[in-house]
This record gives sequence, structure tokens and C-alpha cells, in this order.
Amino acid sequence: MSTNNVDSKLLDPEFETTPVPKEYRKPLASVAAVWFGFPMVLTSAVIGGVITAMLGFKVGVTAILAGNLLLCLVVGALSYLAGKTGENFAMTAQRTFGRYGYMVVSGLLSTVVVGWFALMVGLTGDTMARSFGAPMLLMTLIGGVLYVAATFIGIKALTILGWIAAPLYLILGIVSIIISFKTGNTDIFNYEPTTSAGLLSFGAAVTMVFATFADSGTMTADFTRWSKNGREGLLAAITAFPFGKFIAEVVGAIIVATGVIQSPATSGGDFMPILSGQGPLLSFLALIFVFINLGVGCTHCLYNGAVGFSHMTGKSMRFLTIVLGIVGIIAAVSGIWNAFQSWLELLGLIVPPIATIIIIDQLILRKNQSLGSESWKPLPFVAWGMAALVALLVNFFAPQLSVVVFGIGSSAIFYYVGSLLIKPTISQSVNKESNVK
Repeated sequence: MSTNNVDSKLLDPEFETTPVPKEYRKPLASVAAVWFGFPMVLTSAVIGGVITAMLGFKVGVTAILAGNLLLCLVVGALSYLAGKTGENFAMTAQRTFGRYGYMVVSGLLSTVVVGWFALMVGLTGDTMARSFGAPMLLMTLIGGVLYVAATFIGIKALTILGWIAAPLYLILGIVSIIISFKTGNTDIFNYEPTTSAGLLSFGAAVTMVFATFADSGTMTADFTRWSKNGREGLLAAITAFPFGKFIAEVVGAIIVATGVIQSPATSGGDFMPILSGQGPLLSFLALIFVFINLGVGCTHCLYNGAVGFSHMTGKSMRFLTIVLGIVGIIAAVSGIWNAFQSWLELLGLIVPPIATIIIIDQLILRKNQSLGSESWKPLPFVAWGMAALVALLVNFFAPQLSVVVFGIGSSAIFYYVGSLLIKPTISQSVNKESNVK
């Protein structure tokens, strides 16, 4: 089948349970668009601004860079693997956690990202009501329906959204910075945190940067499996981490450093208020920006969830997009999305060990290059549980440290050491099996 014929269809197959065939693989620019547009959202500006408000500009930007480089390492490695195999996250996890064991991992992450979908659908209505005085319920419903419709189309829609979202973010971000420089302080490099704001450590800031994409970053294979090879999968991820997300967060950092934000420790670099009241053109662009911006996050998260549950249930991705989308919209309209964030953030702390274990298993140790026949593989679960415990203990008792660094580091150690300890047992079982044959 030619590439032209493949591209001429509106609804391509999504290959929920099989690797993406070579003829359906996409150019680097298309796969990169899916990823680099994802983190260029208002949430990134808020985070970058909060970190800067609490650490100062120089230290804050350094923490932002460190968190993005860590994301680059983890998401890049998983994307390289996905580009090589063409497999989505559920299939990749199956190799490491077992034919049934992967359902625990994939089910957890798929549920978490659907929770983020509901949260951002609710934020759409809330943002439109606060910024433009629009009816919250109506805007929530319109946003939710639009996001479900876009996700239903599949990876093509995510690519198009990426091409629109990133330039629009840059344009409005730069305009906001220019306005901020005109009305605020231009000596941003010497911006220091206020005495009431310095409550964040460098390590906690790195965790904050990483945690926002711990879930979808771990599920990167759902996006980068469309790459032509491992190298292009890696490059596609790099466009997002460190570049796209770093730029998006630095926009927020700069705006806060100008001093124009009234409550930077909570509002961060949210530049929507700066754009409001700046004339009909900017107001119209800001309105479109809300739906495009939050739509990127919603569609990506819903796509992750639909692909994950599709592999587990055998139902099509598009059917599950509708089902999960309806569940998410109901959660958003009911208002319970307000209670989701703290739980989703807490769950995000135990996710990085999953990604690390897969990387150690399939890229470093190269133990599971085929699906195999084991239903459950105990070692990855033991390593994940121990690392998650380490991460949670650090979070509760030493939050000034980087929880994500401890989670990643401990899971790598636990799994690697565990694989060395059980290696003789595996060898013996293989020998016994050979003798029987």
C-alpha cells in the first residue's frame, strides 16, 4: 500500500493490538507535532511561573531545565523503543510485566490519564467563565464534545492540533511577555523570590516539572510507535522534552519575573489575564487559545486511555474514546473534577518507576525481546512496589528532595539487582526445559 493511499483516508486504523506496519509509519515532522505541541499549554506557563516565584529566575529556570532533561532521558528511551517495535504502551508493558500482569500497569495509567481528561474538560468551562464570563456548564459540554470528536479521528487529529497549538502558544506567549515588559520590571535575571514565596526546594521543583508528564510520558509509545524507526522516535520525544516544555515553562517564568502577576506563587505564569482587555483581536485569539490549548491535553490523555483500554478489552479505540469521553464529561460537569488533582498528582509519584523498569528490562538488560508466555512476572512488580514506597516516603518525610529522582533511581537499582539475583534460577529452568525436550 502506498503512503498516498494511506494518507488519503480520514480514519486510519489505530493498531490497538498489533505493531504499526511500516507503510503506516509517519514522517518525523508528523510524529514530532504530536509531542511538541502537547506540553506547550497554559499549565506549563503556570508551573514555570510558580517555580520562579518560589526560587527566583536563575535557580527556577535551572530547575525547569533539570526536570525537562530528566523527562528527555526517560521519555526519549521509551520513544526509541516504540519507534523500533511499532508497539503501543500496553504491548510494551506486556513484555516486561507479563501477558496478564501488564493489565495492572496499563489499567492504572489509562485510568489516571482519563482522570486528567476530566480535569481539563472541567478547567475549560472554568477558564471560559472566569476569563470571558461565559456559561460554565455550556462551555464544559462544548469543550468535552469537541475533544472527544477530535480524539475519535485518531493520531491524525493529534498531529493537526500540535501544529496549531504550538505556534499559537508562542505567539500569545511572546505578546504577553512584551506587554509584561512594558508594564513591569525588565531586569528579570535578578528576580528573587519574595519572603512569603520561598517554600519550594530545588528538588521539589524538579519533581513538579517531571510529574506533570509522568503519566503520558510513560505512555509515549502510543504516540511514537508511529515513527519510522527508533532514532526518529527519540528525536520526536526530544522536540517536547526538553525543548517544547522548557520553552513553555520559561514563558511563565519570564512573565512572573517582570512582577506583573499579583499572586505568582499560586497563579504562576498564567498569561490569560494579561491578554484580556487588550482589544477584540487578542480577546478572540485568547478565546480560541483556551479550547486549542486545553484541547491538546484532553485529546492526548483520552487517546492514551482509549488505546490502553482497547488493548485490554479488545474493543476498538474509537468506541472506547466515546465511552471514556462520556464518563469524563459527566465527571467534569458534576464538578467532582476539583477533587481529582491531588489524587492524580499523588499517583503520578508512583508512575516513574514503571517507565524505568521497562527501560532497564528491554533496553539495558534486553531480557524480554519477545512477548513470551508468562502470565505474571513477579520481579518488575516487586521492584515497582519497593520503588513506589521509596518515592512516597520521600514525598511525605523529605519533600525538599526530588521524589521523582529517588523513584527512578531506586527502581533501576531494585530491578537490576533483582535480575542478577534471579538470573541463575531462570537459567536452570531453561536448561531443565531443554532436557525435557
